[in-house]
Amino acid sequence: MKENYIYPVVLHKEEDGYLITFPDFPDQMTEAETEEEAVKAAQEVLALCISQNEDMGKENPKAKSQEEITLDKNSKLVYVHLWMPYFRKIEKVVYVKKTLTIPKWLDEMAKVKKINFSAVLVKGLKKELGIIEK
Repeated sequence: MKENYIYPVVLHKEEDGYLITFPDFPDQMTEAETEEEAVKAAQEVLALCISQNEDMGKENPKAKSQEEITLDKNSKLVYVHLWMPYFRKIEKVVYVKKTLTIPKWLDEMAKVKKINFSAVLVKGLKKELGIIEK
């Protein structure tokens, strides 16, 4: 599998932010409020498209050249780089088994309430680490 991709992305300036389109993946688009968010959103969309093609055994399209892309006066062409090992890793969540020790009384109360220990631990760790879910 190829590690690096660079694709052109068109940022269309709108009143409340940017509409992002993908010349090489014409059925895809997304939105963002700022240019920085637009580039991040574009990376996520492109990574997903590339991963899906790889999973289905399809070849990814060759990136269009600047000359092949038409821009209007409110549009800007940017090139987005993707290092796929990073995106492949964050896309595929692998679970690991952990052993923990808690007070017996807390364990008993949680069992009575049928609390899922793994879910509570994941939620607590994400909160502690400042990870925000979309």
